[in-house]
Amino acid sequence: MNIESSNGKTNRHNLEKYNVNVRTAFFTIMLSIFVDVLGYSMILPLLPSIAKIFGAEDIIVGFLISSNAITALIFGPIWGRLSDVYGRKPILVISQLGTFAAFIILGFSNSIFIIFISRIVDGIFGGQIPVIRAIIADITTPQTRSSEIGKITVSFSLGMVLGPSIGGLLGAINWRYPAFLACVISIISIILTLKVLIESMPPERRVDLREQLSSSLEAGIRKSIWNKALLLRLFQLFLAFSFTTMFNSSLALVMDKRYGVDPSMIGFVMTLGALLIMIYGGFLLKRLIRKFNERNILLFAFLLATILGFLYPYLYELWMVFIFIFPFTFCMAVLNPLILSNITKSVEADRQGLASGWSTNVQSLAQSSIPIVSTGFLQIGSLTLGFISLNQYELIGFTTAFITIILIIIALIDLKLHPDLYEYEEN
Repeated sequence: MNIESSNGKTNRHNLEKYNVNVRTAFFTIMLSIFVDVLGYSMILPLLPSIAKIFGAEDIIVGFLISSNAITALIFGPIWGRLSDVYGRKPILVISQLGTFAAFIILGFSNSIFIIFISRIVDGIFGGQIPVIRAIIADITTPQTRSSEIGKITVSFSLGMVLGPSIGGLLGAINWRYPAFLACVISIISIILTLKVLIESMPPERRVDLREQLSSSLEAGIRKSIWNKALLLRLFQLFLAFSFTTMFNSSLALVMDKRYGVDPSMIGFVMTLGALLIMIYGGFLLKRLIRKFNERNILLFAFLLATILGFLYPYLYELWMVFIFIFPFTFCMAVLNPLILSNITKSVEADRQGLASGWSTNVQSLAQSSIPIVSTGFLQIGSLTLGFISLNQYELIGFTTAFITIILIIIALIDLKLHPDLYEYEEN
């Protein structure tokens, strides 16, 4: 099912009709994402150190990561739906104000409980990602959406390149400094949104979409947002995020426990990974799509992710991590934008915010459950099943491989049930 496949020309006409400048919109979105991710990523390398300061165990780090995702799981669709009704820009600003408040709370935290509060507040107001995805859907066509989502990866990755390095350096002085710097960055993000961001869903467009909705209801052709295509692709998104989250959520602890490195080295590894994602997603993805097409790239990335899961337990030396990170970041850069693009093809234009909210919901479900699993494996150390004994790294790697095998099966089912998914490539 490819609801949007025939609407490319209509969408381009709408952009002209509502005075939406695509280049300006993308520029401001990329700036907003950059400053938001920069503030967030400065905190990541410090979580093990913060946990140690307050005497928390490894699995508490997993719960810190999950607490943010659990609340985002609840509120993501709400923010997405509100952006459909009231416009993208005001909802984005409200979300950014909540993120600012969360960093303030983190900077003044004096216990693990208060740190949990800051993470929960950030999750409650975590509407930026679903709103930004909805904006992308507003200003692109099905034919261009995957490569344009890949461009957004540049901003995300640039923030991830600088954030961990800055966080690691400042955190070595005082773990609170990155939180306060993140507050300043959040203010910059809010100002950019207010002053520069162009509304992609202005009142006139919302009125026109409501009129189209009324016509559809009168004709009896309006369908529920839930269909097989959307459900299958949301499940793929969950599994893809489970794959990346299994490794990413345990990275700081594994670097500390297995290789004995300090926060600055953890920050360096994260920076390298983000730099590679920026190269893959921002500069190579569009060229790869033109040469090999989306379907082939997606299936290749699925297979590569499975291989990486089986290889992960055998990264005995630190230098092996630097080799592993090249194919792993390729999977990160490719899987999410291609699956997200397919999700947008499953719903109508006036439901992109809601669909984006549910995409964030599914992402949050993975990010709330998988960190507990990965850090739980690190906590127990090993598991014996009959004659088979697995250490914590084998548990993480083989579980990830199993997840990606299921992902391949679901993707093949989706392709079989919806042969028109990539029909524009054939045309």
